[in-house]
Amino acid sequence: MNNIKKMKKIYDKLGNDSIRSKVLTTAELLRVRKDILRMDTNNYCNIQCIMCNRLSTSRKKHYMALADFISVIDLFAPTLRNLYLSCACEPLATPCFTEYLRYAKSKGIPFVSFCTNALAMNQKMIEEFVNIGADEIIISFNGFTRDDYHRIMPGSDFNKVCENINVLNACKKEHNTPRPQLRLNTILLKSNLLHLDELVEFVIRNDIDIVQFRELQLFDDQNNPEEVKKELLSSLSPQELKALTDHTEKAVEYIRSKGKEVILPLSFHNLSSQQHTACICQESNCPAKKSTCSIPFFSYWIDWKGDVRVCGYDEKGIIGNVYRDKPAFMKQQRKQFQKMAMSGECSSELCSMNIDNSEMN
Repeated sequence: MNNIKKMKKIYDKLGNDSIRSKVLTTAELLRVRKDILRMDTNNYCNIQCIMCNRLSTSRKKHYMALADFISVIDLFAPTLRNLYLSCACEPLATPCFTEYLRYAKSKGIPFVSFCTNALAMNQKMIEEFVNIGADEIIISFNGFTRDDYHRIMPGSDFNKVCENINVLNACKKEHNTPRPQLRLNTILLKSNLLHLDELVEFVIRNDIDIVQFRELQLFDDQNNPEEVKKELLSSLSPQELKALTDHTEKAVEYIRSKGKEVILPLSFHNLSSQQHTACICQESNCPAKKSTCSIPFFSYWIDWKGDVRVCGYDEKGIIGNVYRDKPAFMKQQRKQFQKMAMSGECSSELCSMNIDNSEMN
């Protein structure tokens, strides 16, 4: 993991995307493990968070067969440094998910992680995660009072998830291992920031290794748009917002003093600017400025159907399907999209990254 963090620091220091793309291209020729793959093995989630726009518990379930998963991992594993088993769906809804995880770890990928709401975890699963050697478990967690949690994440169970975290920590202690490390994914909701003291106490009490805040985005088809609107920071006065950001910075400093890592979106640091405040509050979609992007030089997203994309936002970033298309075809399509990305001609208005460091973890 230290080597991975070192690579990321070097990448960040390069600064210029043109230089980054050249370095990444050279690394690819040398078969260096530089790639990040985010992959879903199903299309389903067992809860309905108010801000989610992609999933429904009523959706018919579809899964990626283990044999298909193995073929995908075999194709990408030689150059992977990070594998995240889940993008938008709940990985534990995939039957025998631990076997998927086990195979990925057997291929020598340096860092294997998955993101879950942790509701479906049980003792047997947790012991397998530790024995397999999963490097990280990311837990989606919003609402640091019981009432807020159930309002924001309907269908989940605050007590059950907390119990599962406790069991996981106890299992790690029993096996005398720091792995899997725990990362908490939480959205920059007003209620989360207004309950920072509870958030800090939760992180320390549950021995969370990393806290990652992500921006709230508005979409037309969110599960509960009225509840989401109440969570916008734009409802705060400038004075209230400043007090909240000051308190957040102090909370972050305290968490870091306890040896924990905190990741904040770059835009959070610009809240004093009215323009950036509007962006982070997401009263409207904030299209990225025309700029180059080197993300397609190291990132892949694969859904349960096998569609492969090199951009999480632009539909043109779909370069093929692992079951229908040959690697040579997908490689050529990827090169074409890379050229478009480096010319600043991407069409997506949803992209707000432009190498937001938080998106690379």
